[in-house]
Parts: sequence; C-alpha cells; structure tokens
Amino acid sequence: MLVITLDDPARHNAYDGPGLKAIAAAGAELDDDAELRCGVIRGEGDAAFCSGADVGAVASGGFSDPPYPELAEGFSRKPMVAAIDGICLGGGMMIATGADLRIAGSSSVFGLPEARWNYPAQWLGALARQVSPTHALELALLADEQLPAGRLAEMGWINSVVPDGTAADQALQWAARIGSLAPGAISRFKELIRFAAWNSPADALALGHRHAAELMQMADTIEGGTAFLEGRPPVFTDE
Repeated sequence: MLVITLDDPARHNAYDGPGLKAIAAAGAELDDDAELRCGVIRGEGDAAFCSGADVGAVASGGFSDPPYPELAEGFSRKPMVAAIDGICLGGGMMIATGADLRIAGSSSVFGLPEARWNYPAQWLGALARQVSPTHALELALLADEQLPAGRLAEMGWINSVVPDGTAADQALQWAARIGSLAPGAISRFKELIRFAAWNSPADALALGHRHAAELMQMADTIEGGTAFLEGRPPVFTDE
C-alpha cells in the first residue's frame, strides 16, 4: 500500500500550492504502480490531520502557481483511506473528502471556517454528494463552530470513530484488507458508486452491466471461485 503523510506538524499540517500538487502526484503514483492496491493518507502527529491552507503561504505567494488539483473529487482510481486524528478544518476536510473511507480519533474536530474570512470553498459540491445537503449546510454555514467526530459519523461522513491515536493503525488494517481483495472488482465498485452519485439510474445500471461483463472475462474471477472451492486464499493478479 501507499502511505501519504501530511508532514508539517508545526503548522498543523497545513498545505501550500506545491503541497496540493504533491498529494495529487502521490495519487497518480498509486494508480500507476500495479503492486499498490490501496492508499492511506494521514497527518504527522496527533494534533492535526490538516488545518487547511497555510495562511502564511497565501500571504507570501505560496499559492501563485495554479491550477490546483481538485482533490475532493478523488485523487486516485484505487481506494484511499483517510486516518484523521486531531484538527481537520477547511481544506483538511477537502483532502479527506477525496478519500473513500474515513477513520477518526474520538477527540478529532471538524469544521469549515472559510466564511469567517470570505475564503472560497469551491469543492463543497463533492462534500454535498457524500452527506445530505442539510448536513453540508450545517458545516458550511456554522463556520465558527467545530464539530466532534461523533457528529460527522452521524452525518455518515466518518466511517469509524476510534480511540485517539489509533486512526492510522486502523486505516492501515483496512487498507491491508482491501489490498487482499480482487482489485478488478474493487476499482469497478468504486467507479460505479461514485458515478451513480450524480448520474441517472439508467446510466449507472448500464455502467454496472459493462463492469459485470468485464469481470466475468477475467482470470481473477476463475481464481476467486476456484480458491473458494479449494478452501484457500485467492491469489489475484488483476488479469
């Protein structure tokens, strides 16, 4: 698996423009390496996953090299698990929105403070496809409030709330489990679920049928059934 670490704990793992591009490049590496089946993204230290954009970088030109990748829309075709401990604010939530599964420490806090400073958040459409519009509005409009991990779990955005300091370990375990499964099925299921979130039922079903035809022609499909009958773990090659 590939582990991406946001590594600036002195600034609560805030990012600048090059940092965003580096995350996107890591996502491309995950997709391009056939040996990698899943990724984990985490923040260094226990204080923060990511506090968002580095305000100092904004003031000093650290965001002068657009365009920036749309990370909230997903930064890899393969699955990504976000391990969140501590602060996850603004652009930190943008990065976590780009993951497929999210695990948070019980004391983690979340919020979208952009409206406090008239900052943009053009990625909120992606968040609104992951939670109900009412919940997205709760986060965006109550900009002076930080919500606990339990509340984000109630919204359906956090998959699992775990003891503080254990989110990364849990994420690595999930990633290992995902990596042991059939990569052809995993990648197609991810694509179909994301596609269905904003396309018609008929188009989603058509894509599902195409995926089914592709999967049934793969050697991994024969291997999966054979391994089951023989009572052994399957060995998948994505072929």
